[in-house]
Amino acid sequence: RLCFRITFTSALWGMIILWPVYATGDGGAKGWYFLSMANLSQGSQRLWVPTAFIWLQTMYVIFLMSEEYKHYLECRVDFLARGEGMVTSQQHMYSLIVERIPHDLRSDRALFDYFNRLFPGKIHSTAVVLNLPDLERVCQKRKRVLRRLEKSMVSLEVKGRRPRHVVGRKRLICCGIESSPIFSSIGGKNNTDGASLPDRMPERGEKVDSINYYSRELTVMNERVSRIQREKIELAQKGNDSIRASQWISHAIDRVSTAAESTLRPPSDDGLITGFGDSSTHRRKPLLLFILDRMGIDFISGAINYVQQNIDEVVDSVVGVTMSSTGFITFKDLSTLACAVKTPLFHKPDVLVVKMAPEPRDIIWENAHVNLAWSKGREWTANVLLGLGAILWSVPVASIQALATADQIATVPGMAWINTLNGGEVANFVNGYLPVVLLLTIIMILPHIFYAVALHYEDRKTASDVQKSIIGRYFYYQLANIFITVTAGSILDSLGEIIEHPSNILAILGKSLPNVVGYFATFIMTKILAGLPTILLRFPALLRMLFIKICFREKYLTQAEIDESYYPRKYAHIWYGWEYPNLLLVIVICFVYACISPVILPVGASFFLGAWLVYKNQILIVFNPLYESGGTMFPMACHRTLIGLVCGQLTLIGYSIMRLGFYQALMMLPLPLITVKMMDVFKTLYEIPGMCISVEQAVELDAAKGGVQSSFSADVYRQPVLTEKVVEPQIRRNPSEKTIGSITGSTPLEMADSGKIV
Repeated sequence: RLCFRITFTSALWGMIILWPVYATGDGGAKGWYFLSMANLSQGSQRLWVPTAFIWLQTMYVIFLMSEEYKHYLECRVDFLARGEGMVTSQQHMYSLIVERIPHDLRSDRALFDYFNRLFPGKIHSTAVVLNLPDLERVCQKRKRVLRRLEKSMVSLEVKGRRPRHVVGRKRLICCGIESSPIFSSIGGKNNTDGASLPDRMPERGEKVDSINYYSRELTVMNERVSRIQREKIELAQKGNDSIRASQWISHAIDRVSTAAESTLRPPSDDGLITGFGDSSTHRRKPLLLFILDRMGIDFISGAINYVQQNIDEVVDSVVGVTMSSTGFITFKDLSTLACAVKTPLFHKPDVLVVKMAPEPRDIIWENAHVNLAWSKGREWTANVLLGLGAILWSVPVASIQALATADQIATVPGMAWINTLNGGEVANFVNGYLPVVLLLTIIMILPHIFYAVALHYEDRKTASDVQKSIIGRYFYYQLANIFITVTAGSILDSLGEIIEHPSNILAILGKSLPNVVGYFATFIMTKILAGLPTILLRFPALLRMLFIKICFREKYLTQAEIDESYYPRKYAHIWYGWEYPNLLLVIVICFVYACISPVILPVGASFFLGAWLVYKNQILIVFNPLYESGGTMFPMACHRTLIGLVCGQLTLIGYSIMRLGFYQALMMLPLPLITVKMMDVFKTLYEIPGMCISVEQAVELDAAKGGVQSSFSADVYRQPVLTEKVVEPQIRRNPSEKTIGSITGSTPLEMADSGKIV
C-alpha cells in the first residue's frame, strides 16, 4: 500500500510535470527515451525541473513514512500489551530471553534465585535452555516408529491382512510420504516373530509382524523418552556441577603465576615501598618482571587471559555442554519486565544480555542453546563472505546481459534463423525477455542460499530472525544487481566510443545511462504478468499436491501424510525473506529512474496495485502464520525503502553532473543527508520504543489486567522435546474433513485456533 501511494502519486505528477518538459526537449532521443532526461540538451535550464521534482518526492516519501511508522508503533505497542487474537498465550509478553548467562547461574533454580534477589517476589518462572542432542535423536526415532506403525495399521485396514516386513530393510521417502520396506516380501528369516519373544527385540534380517514389532518398539521408545526427560529436567533444576574447561586453564595460570611470583618477588624489606597501606598492592615490580614486560611477555600473558575468557564459548558451541548460556525469565507483571529490559543487570555489559522473549512458536529450539558470541562471530564471517559474493555477482549478471541475445544464439550452429524469423520479431522478443527470465531464475536461487546460511551456519535462534537476515542480504544483492545491470548494459556499451572521443565522455555516458530503463520496464511487466499470478496460484503447493495425487493412492496414506499433503506447513505461511525483497526491488527501480525516465512510474504503480490485491487476498484468506513476531520486520522494510530513495537521489545527482547540471547537482546534495538523518530519527522515535512498552503503559496495564499470571505455565519456554507426552497412533479421520482445509491451506484445528473465517 505504501509503495503504491508513492509510485502512483509520483507517476501522476510526473505525467503532469516531467513528461511535457522531456517531450519538448531537443536531445533527439527516440522510443522509451523520448520521455527521459536523455532528450534534454547538455546544461539545459530544464534540468531544474527534475531537481525540484526530486525534492518534492523526497519530502512526500518522508511524510508517508512518518505516518506509517506512527501506525506501526500503535500496532506494536498494542501487540506487546495485549496480543489478543494474535497469539495462543500471552505469557511471552511477560518474558525475557537472557543470553550470556554465567556458569554459576546455569540452572533453573540459580537463575530464579538471582533474578528474585533483583526483583523480589516478581518472578514467575525461569527456564535454562539445554543442549539435548541425545534426546532429540530419540524423539526423532520415536516419530519414525510411530509413522511406520500408523502405516502398518493403514495397510491392515486396506488389505485386510496383517503386514509383515524384514527388519532393517530400507524405505524411500518422497514429499513426506514413506514407502513400505523395499522387497518386504522377499527373503528374511521366518523362524522368529516379534509377538512370540517378548523379552527380545528381533534382529536385522528377521521377518516379523509389522504391527506387533512397531507397537513394542513404540512402547520402548515412550519409556526411554520419559526417562531421559526426567533426567534432563532434574539436571535443569540443579545445574551441572562438573568443572568447565576454562577453570582448568585458570588453575594452570594461577600455578604458573604463583611459581613466578615466589621466584621473582623480592623480600618484603627491600626498601621498594613507595606508598602507604598494604605492601602487596603498592610494591613496585621486580626489575626482571619489568624487563620481561618490556620484551612483550605482558602481551603473551594478556593473550592467555583472553583465551581463558573465551574458551567457554568455544566449548559450549563446538564440544557442546548440557547447560547452555541461554535462558528465559517470566515475570508476574509488565512493569517489572519493562524495568528489567531497560536496566543494566550486571556491571559487565556482555553478561546477562536481555531482550523481549520471542513467541515460543517463533523459536528454533535446535539452535536455542548456541552461545550468542559464537553465533555473532559466524554472522560476521558470513557477512564478509556474502559481501564478497555480491561483488563477484556482477560476473553472472554481466554475462547474462552480454550473452542472452538473439545475435549470440544465432552463432550456435543451426540457430541462424532466429534473427530473420517473422521479420525479426522473434529476435526482438528474445532480446527483450530472455535476459529477464534468466536473471529472475538465477536470483531465485539466492534466498535458498541465505536461508541455509542463517539456519545451519549462523545458528540463528528464531524463524523471524532468519527471515530478517534473508531480507537484508537479498535486498543488497538485488540493489547491486540493479547498478551492475546499469553499468553492464549501458556504460560498457559506450566504452568504445569513449576511447575514440575521450573529450565527450560526459555526453556519451549521459546519453547511455537511461537506456536500461526499457529493460527494467520489461522486468516489472514480467513480474506483473507472470510473477503475481504465480503467487496467486501457489504453483509449488499446487504441483506438490498434484504429484501426490498422481503417484500415491490416498487410501494407503496415514492421517499425518494426508494432512501434510493437503495442508503442508511449508506453504501455509508467507515467506517474508522471499516476498519483501521482491517488492523492495521494484520500488528501488522506481526511485532510481523516477526523474531520469519517469515512464517507469506508471508501470511500477500498476505492479504495486496488483501486488496489493494479491497479497491482501493471500494473507487474509490463504496463509496461516506459524508464529507471530508482532511486526518486527516492518521497520527493516521501511529502512530498506529509504535506502532505495538514497540510491535514487545519488543516481540523479551523478546523472545531472553528466548532463552538465552542476548547480542542480549542488542543490540536490542535501537530499541524501536529510534522508539518512530521517532514518536515524525514525529509529529513535518509533523503532526503539517499539521494542518494549514503556513503564507508564506497563503500570496502567497491570492495574487493568489482574491475575493474568494465573494462566502462565513453567513449561511454555521449556524445550518441546522435554515436554512431549507419550505418543499413540493417530486414527484416520473421515476424508470429507479435508475439504475446507484444502482451500485455505490450514487444517481445521489450526483454523479453529487462529479464529480465521472462511
